[in-house]
Amino acid sequence: MKKWSVALTLPVLLWATTASAALVTYSSEAAWRSAVGSFVTESFDNSGLRATTGVVTSAGQIQDNEWRDRVTLGGGESTSFKYVLGTMNGAGGDWDTSPLLEGQGLKITLNLTGGGTQLVGQIGPIDGFFGWTSDASFDSFTIKAGNHTGVAETFELDDLMMAPTQGTVTPTVEPATLALVGTGLLGLRFVRRKLPFQS
Repeated sequence: MKKWSVALTLPVLLWATTASAALVTYSSEAAWRSAVGSFVTESFDNSGLRATTGVVTSAGQIQDNEWRDRVTLGGGESTSFKYVLGTMNGAGGDWDTSPLLEGQGLKITLNLTGGGTQLVGQIGPIDGFFGWTSDASFDSFTIKAGNHTGVAETFELDDLMMAPTQGTVTPTVEPATLALVGTGLLGLRFVRRKLPFQS
């Protein structure tokens, strides 16, 4: 490799490894809603997750219409939530770290679109809303144990709100889609196209 090509490549490599998102955190749900505009809510209904929510978890599950989970710093447990129809630029929810006394707290990290991670911060003790917005889109966010004293952090999460990145596909109400397709098919019956006669 020529010296000049190495010199041109080095700044690109340094930029790629130091990229980060500008984050704003919120303790007010109203302020977060105003900042993101549109969002999708995962209510953790006992019947299961919405089709728009993806999760990878070590120990979490839906119980009594909430997400209940336990993470430890030593054990490496984690939970990652994803908006399956695209990327996000914000998320938030009602967090409670007190079901089994306060523990290590929670560390939330974004998995940025295109690679890399960005720490949102550590929360806990908390019993209320916490959310964030990011100027860089992210594919998912991961919850791990924080670094407070204790052996674990047991927490509950309710009404997880995920704000799709502008231009991301949003869910379509199925009955409306079916009605639109049906109307189009019915209209085809009445449309005739005359082709010129060719000999």
